[in-house]
Amino acid sequence: MISRELCELVFQRAITACNPQHMVAAALARIGVVPGRRFAIAVGKSALAMARGIGEVERGLAVTVAIDGGELPPGWTLVLGSHPVPDERSVAAGQAALALARATTKDDHLIVAISGGASSLIEVPQTTLAELTTTTSAVMAAGAPIDELNVVRGSLSEIKSGRLALACAAPIITLAASDVIGDQLEVIGSGPTIGPWLDGTERTVQYGSWLEDRRWAAISILERARIAVPACLRTRIPWGTVQRRDRAELVSPLSLVAREARKELAAWKVQARGLDEVIHGDIASLACRLAKRAGNGPFVGYGEPTIRLPEDHGVGGRAQQLALELAKYLRGSSHGAFVAGTDGKDGPATIGRPSPAGAYVDGATWDRLASLGIDGDRAIARCDAGPVLDAVRSLFVSGPTGINHADLVVVG
Repeated sequence: MISRELCELVFQRAITACNPQHMVAAALARIGVVPGRRFAIAVGKSALAMARGIGEVERGLAVTVAIDGGELPPGWTLVLGSHPVPDERSVAAGQAALALARATTKDDHLIVAISGGASSLIEVPQTTLAELTTTTSAVMAAGAPIDELNVVRGSLSEIKSGRLALACAAPIITLAASDVIGDQLEVIGSGPTIGPWLDGTERTVQYGSWLEDRRWAAISILERARIAVPACLRTRIPWGTVQRRDRAELVSPLSLVAREARKELAAWKVQARGLDEVIHGDIASLACRLAKRAGNGPFVGYGEPTIRLPEDHGVGGRAQQLALELAKYLRGSSHGAFVAGTDGKDGPATIGRPSPAGAYVDGATWDRLASLGIDGDRAIARCDAGPVLDAVRSLFVSGPTGINHADLVVVG
């Protein structure tokens, strides 16, 4: 059995190996010196580290969810937005990003660094903020995958789905740290600077049909989930052309933390295999499949399973829920399982205890719950994993990590 102590050590060292500051600095070194004044926007849970990787700028805006105690390079302004649901701070940050993009000229260049959490941290709604948050919250509650959620977000926004780039005169270099399955640039942060013009050369492209396709995709997602379609999505996107010379690069894929975790385990003489597929889908069936694989030796996985909240739900998060369900399936075995969000925060903040990143469970966890008179099945049904895992001291607290590469799962 892989011990809890080793899992927590592996998690911390894998996080350190994925430092976004180094990834961004290395990408800019590969790209080389770009002439003109340098403007920058960094948005997401890794915004501060990515801003440090960009360095000094003429004018920069870093939008994140929490400060990390470090300093920003000269020229940068720090703004806090809201996550996972945008609020008025997010709108103010979105308007500031839009104003910065509009302040550039064709002789300048704009570096945009996007990481997990960006979709809610900056926003300029096409509709009311209340309607936008109600709609996107309903999509989340319905268990939609992140790519579908971000299609809806992008179609309801004045700055997502490439619209921030359309407001910018300067050529843009986008550097993205993925938090989505498939690493699609247009999905990461809802792609504020990503469009059909991205090929590194200057050319005129027609963008209306691309936005129109995304609008219809958003309508389809909402109608399939039986969620009211906002009126702004009923208006056809006008045809238009744009002349741009942008480029984009994925500086760290979603799989990066899992790869680093396997390397660290190998350093401790634990040969853990990687899963053939990204972890996704309904948590209940996923837990059953993962537990069955434990008999074939240790493994490391990553991804974002979906969780559907009942109306009378408890307290917890995606990683805690998966850990609790794994505890049920691993009952009586010699295996352990570690599940944690790589951003260090799993679910909403709690009262009276630090927000956990996830949890570690083993073959004895389920019986320990029973010995305390805790009904594990009821906790699973109510998505109330947090309190019951806290009762047996299974929760793992890391604090904010500064990265967001989905959830890490170690079983063995």
